[in-house]
Amino acid sequence: MKTRITIILIFIIGLGLFSYSLTLPYYKDQKAAENLLNNAYNIDKQEYYKKEAELRTSKTTFMDLGTGIGIASLTIFIFLLLTKSNNFSDLKKLKTFNKATIFISANLVWLLLLPGIHWYYEFRGRRGDFPPFADSIGIPIAIQTIFVLLSLIPLNIFLIITTIKTNLPTQLWTVVKNYSRPSILWELFFSFWLLVNLLFFVDFVVYGDHFAIPVNLFFTYILLNLRAGQISKYGKVKESAYP
Repeated sequence: MKTRITIILIFIIGLGLFSYSLTLPYYKDQKAAENLLNNAYNIDKQEYYKKEAELRTSKTTFMDLGTGIGIASLTIFIFLLLTKSNNFSDLKKLKTFNKATIFISANLVWLLLLPGIHWYYEFRGRRGDFPPFADSIGIPIAIQTIFVLLSLIPLNIFLIITTIKTNLPTQLWTVVKNYSRPSILWELFFSFWLLVNLLFFVDFVVYGDHFAIPVNLFFTYILLNLRAGQISKYGKVKESAYP
């Protein structure tokens, strides 16, 4: 089956989950939920969370998962269009970015997390995900904004280290014919970060973090670029049997 068709089918699944969520109410008993909200300041917080969870339907779960799957598949579909890839053989011919493009694009895409932080809390605040006694969303927004900005420093250090003496641009999907110790270490290094990135991706999709999903997928591509640049240094490479 062609890659684009597969992605479209996944997008339809996400759209279906989101559409289904729109048919569900937020609470099983709206009157009981309103009474709980009115008495939020008069009962223990743990008791509030317990009762609120019991009243909640699976609406937000399907909504977040549906939008997460939809945004992820749409992002991948746009990537396939931009790279003119329609099947696996096309993907195997992809080339990496050069060093300048990697540095510039990585920093710019990372900054997309800033509007994403605002949107994440404002959207969930309007949806009623936070209890009445919760602190202002300005606090987590400010903390996470500072974190994203400060993270630019380790991000660029990481990029500098992983692009030292690399062969960029090069073939994206490459495998060394005869692995040496350095090439094995680089494979383990990038495998670790790709696994970490994948775990974050699953979390972002499940919780429908709209901005973080495309940012995460872009950095998956950046990590693959960096891996290819390092691996291609170690002797002649052969075309990979994947993706």
